[in-house]
Amino acid sequence: MTTLTLESVNRLLLRKQHLTPDARAKDVTQVVQDIVALHATGPLSPYLSLWSRMKGFAAEQLDLELYERRSLVRVTCMRSTLHVVPSQRLPAFFQATKARQRRNLQQLGYLLVQSGLSDEGQEEAAVVRLRDRIAEVVADRGPSTVAELSKRIPELRAKFHYAPDKPYGGQFSVGSQLVPWMCILGLLVRTRPRGSWRSNLYEYAPLAAWLPDVDLEALTFQEAQLQLLGWYLAAFGPATVEDMAWWSGLSKGQTTKALHALGDKTEWVTIRGLGDSYVILKDDLRLLQETKPAKEPVINLLPSLDPYIMGYRDRTRFLEPERRQQVFDRAGNAIATVWVDGRVVGAWQEQGSGIELLVWEGADSAELAVEGRRVARFLSGEDAEAVVKAYPPDVYVRSPLKLGRRR
Repeated sequence: MTTLTLESVNRLLLRKQHLTPDARAKDVTQVVQDIVALHATGPLSPYLSLWSRMKGFAAEQLDLELYERRSLVRVTCMRSTLHVVPSQRLPAFFQATKARQRRNLQQLGYLLVQSGLSDEGQEEAAVVRLRDRIAEVVADRGPSTVAELSKRIPELRAKFHYAPDKPYGGQFSVGSQLVPWMCILGLLVRTRPRGSWRSNLYEYAPLAAWLPDVDLEALTFQEAQLQLLGWYLAAFGPATVEDMAWWSGLSKGQTTKALHALGDKTEWVTIRGLGDSYVILKDDLRLLQETKPAKEPVINLLPSLDPYIMGYRDRTRFLEPERRQQVFDRAGNAIATVWVDGRVVGAWQEQGSGIELLVWEGADSAELAVEGRRVARFLSGEDAEAVVKAYPPDVYVRSPLKLGRRR
């Protein structure tokens, strides 16, 4: 079995993820395709992920592909999480992940009962009635926000309480859940947000009208799984079966079956210090031999939920286990991070018009500050400060993706 060093693996991944200076690209859609998808739970993350991977990236470039050319689209897919994906690949994302997502939607009927819109035993009929009414309104008036739909359909304004004892819980409207649910079913799609590119106040349109050439039924579940995991290995391999299952939301058994179907395209390898249960594409073994150490430190400031840091269940390849709670919340979601040569060395956050970097001992503050000022300029549109500080040992990530201090 081939044995790889962790340093060589991290160099390979930085290159495949377009995170080295020589690997930065110019084509937005090609970058998204190369790294499979962009996390889009937070509106800023897709823009910052692309800025880190492209030469001279401007926010308008992503907007052009999302809303004019429509080569990219926002959808809920892996782990029931919102992503930006290539539109031509949408059938694979839809088919590979729909089973898990529909299981997660079983609580929708309960929410309608709780909000007073349905009696017990009548939930399905209530959902269908509201779904059809939403489809009629969107078809009539064009792309609409949840608030605009709620003006036409008063039932969508009904309230319910969800997880009141959790940080992400509270009171919500039926429309805020039902309209995104229709996106999961492939009936609607999130289109342009109201306001700036920092906004998540999306308009919704019929998917069939927005992407008329996309056939969600073009692939079977098995074909979609195989494509998804092949793309994953090309972007994130070498990886374990557990990494692949966690990232995709598929079961370990489904993941293993798809790996077998990839056949002689893959090889099992050992990563020194991590173990012998890693799978890599054979083409990447050749690419790894061609990937040489950079002459200068490779510094990256990645946004929260960046695809690279969210690509693995086991993060020890780029983060010491004792630092985990200073980067990830309990659900495994990452805050914005500071990287040097493929290793996480701290975190960063916006502070006014500038940014603040919290780094661990040993990081070069001067070089990190230079990159920090570049990020701050992209975010604010003007020259701004980047302050580098020591990461306090009593600070950790609390949900949802915010820093807090231990008491």
